[in-house]
This record gives sequence, structure tokens and C-alpha cells, in this order.
Amino acid sequence: MKVVRDILEPVAGVSNEIGFYLAGMNEVRAQLSDAVRDLTVEQIAKRAVEGAHSIGELLLHIGEAEWWWTECIMEGHKLTRKDKNSPFWDVLKYPEKFASQNLSAEDCLRIVGEIRENTGTKLAAFAGDDMDKALFNMKRRGNKYEFSLRWILHHLIDHEAQHKGQILMLKRLLTGQKKEF
Repeated sequence: MKVVRDILEPVAGVSNEIGFYLAGMNEVRAQLSDAVRDLTVEQIAKRAVEGAHSIGELLLHIGEAEWWWTECIMEGHKLTRKDKNSPFWDVLKYPEKFASQNLSAEDCLRIVGEIRENTGTKLAAFAGDDMDKALFNMKRRGNKYEFSLRWILHHLIDHEAQHKGQILMLKRLLTGQKKEF
């Protein structure tokens, strides 16, 4: 009998604890990448059902969310015109933007991959004991919010995993393929 071992090892170059969060983020991303890599440009852009987002839009939205949390919340970056013109910005709000870009699955994965690399670089500046000590603030709709680094990293994993499930369902509707993990 063959024994298959799944072991989560922390990503190198960051604190051990942050490394485990990054490893979890990377595992979800690898599963997502495997699921969409074989899709055509047409399948990436097609809406499986009326009112749903396309797989490509969801892929770029995953990157948009990660970019926003790391750049705007953690780093305090203020959105610029250049930011708003990036391929991923407001992609769910303006689906015609995605359709006009004619992006392949590989293009989408490259874009979100560059964002992930940037996330890893930013996280290298934090120590393991920053997970609950580092607090990031945001004001929105008359409320003030505080987020710990641990919560942000958990949220990013949860967000991508939820959209991965959505993407797998959309792929099955579009192609009839079922992805087993």
C-alpha cells in the first residue's frame, strides 16, 4: 500500500508562524491553479450562468483583494489612477473590463502570482510575535476597524478558498469536468 503524506511546511524567508500562513495560502493557490490551467480564453471569460462572474473575473478578484489588504490596509497606500487602471482593479464591479482584456488562464495566474510574490516580500518584514500585536486600521462607512496580521492572513486564505469552490463549480458547469482533491 502506498502512503501519501501531506505535510504543511512553513515558507522560508519569513517567521515560522507567518511561513505557515503563507504555506496555506500557497496550497490553496496551487489547487486553484491546477483547476483552471487547462481552460481556454473563451472558458475563462464565459459566464456559466446569468448573473454569475466569469472564472477569470474571480481569479483577478482574488488578486485584487490580496493586493488591497497588503497595500492599502497593511501599508496605508492610497489608491491612484494607475492602481485603478490595473487589470484586476474593480473587475467584479466592471465585468466588461475583464472581457476587453482577452486574458488567458495563464495571464490571470501570472497577475495573481505577482501579487502573491509581493505579499511574501511584505510579510518578511514581520516577526512571528507580530501576528497579534500588529494592528491595522481602516475607517469605512462611519466605523473604525482594527485587524490583526493573523486575522488578515486567515481572511486571505478563507477568501481564496471560498472563491476556489465557486470557480470549481463554474468550471464543472462550463466543461462537465469534476476536480477531485
